[in-house]
Amino acid sequence: MCDDLVTVAPLGVGKTGKQGYRPPMARYRRFDLTTQPHPEVLDAVRERRAGLRAAMSGLEGALAAPAPGRAEEWTARVRDALGMVQEVWTRHVVETEAPGAFLDDLVETEPRLANQVGRLREEHAEILSVMLAAEDDLAMQPIDVDVVRTTLTSLLSQLARHRQRGADLVYEAFAVEIGGGS
Repeated sequence: MCDDLVTVAPLGVGKTGKQGYRPPMARYRRFDLTTQPHPEVLDAVRERRAGLRAAMSGLEGALAAPAPGRAEEWTARVRDALGMVQEVWTRHVVETEAPGAFLDDLVETEPRLANQVGRLREEHAEILSVMLAAEDDLAMQPIDVDVVRTTLTSLLSQLARHRQRGADLVYEAFAVEIGGGS
């Protein structure tokens, strides 16, 4: 018998009149003994998510600003917003991927999630490479606003999907919703 199986049905009298009868389906119930991280760990995850969401919103606003006749101003605004996203992203990567950091702890606690964690780690590098390519696009003269907008709009989509997968992973590991980070 498994250690994590717990009797939940009280002893009673069955249809046969036999004392000690438990219905077969209610005899045992499996309880997930999910380990919960310290609340401050989840608070840090929520804070990172909120910071990334705010930086993403700033970049989206900069991209949406009109560019005709003001390419220099538009470029400066987009470059600043992208810089903020890169700063938040770099902090996110360091705080989740450092040895013994959140992702390592998560895999140690829930080894079944190692593939999903691996995917998030791969995305960290992929997303950073898109940011670096966008920096190069912003340095081009004359600037091609359409190329920059397309590249960075795609980046925003990648970041949103990464945040969604991260939230799904935390929920799958700990049955805790970490929110959208508004």
